[in-house]
Amino acid sequence: MPKVNIEREVLTKKSYIPLVELKNNPRDYITLHVKPPPFPHHVDELLLEPEYNIYADEIKRVVNIKTVVQETEKYNTGAAIFWQENGNKHIALPPFPIIENKVSRGELAPSLHIEAKEREYVVGIILVAWSSYSIGILQGDDLAESKTGTEYIHKKHRKRGRSERRFARWAEKQERDFLKKVSSRIEERFKNYTIDPIFFERNRLGHKPLLQKCTYLNLKTYKTPKRILNIKYTST
Repeated sequence: MPKVNIEREVLTKKSYIPLVELKNNPRDYITLHVKPPPFPHHVDELLLEPEYNIYADEIKRVVNIKTVVQETEKYNTGAAIFWQENGNKHIALPPFPIIENKVSRGELAPSLHIEAKEREYVVGIILVAWSSYSIGILQGDDLAESKTGTEYIHKKHRKRGRSERRFARWAEKQERDFLKKVSSRIEERFKNYTIDPIFFERNRLGHKPLLQKCTYLNLKTYKTPKRILNIKYTST
């Protein structure tokens, strides 16, 4: 099995693929750009001229390795593959989706990968803790909109019996009201923008319940990647 570099790129315009290094040896490449839904099936069906069979066979084997499949499913943005028979072998998982399936032979051709990273995106950010939230809209490098709020929610009552059940119902109502309030703020802030994608924080309260409660998010599930923001502290 050839040695392959898998580059998991973050939400930045900086490229972790050493394109300058690759361009120093720019010939004899297969460059593949693959959109998220057909990856890796699009690669499995790849047909190339006989002189590129070695490239194609290697690439097909590598993209079906379990760890590669898991990472591409996690990112769900497709992949850019830069492959030489003897030399560089890179798979880039870009932070934003590849928008076109394309195969190039011969010269290194990273244009679609660069375009996916340098396009100006409008990104929605949703951070929800137990009783506080922050939402924002990033337009390119600028914070276009933001809203932060708090709402006290009682934690589970430790006593048993009727008191515990009454307290639990009260806490559940507070949680429903809180999610309704956050949903309303999201719709107010996001409705005037064409947002793609929308990222959540790593928090159980802020993902599935909001997708269920918020009409706006429920209609935009295709714009919410599986990746989530790993934020330890949220300032409110």
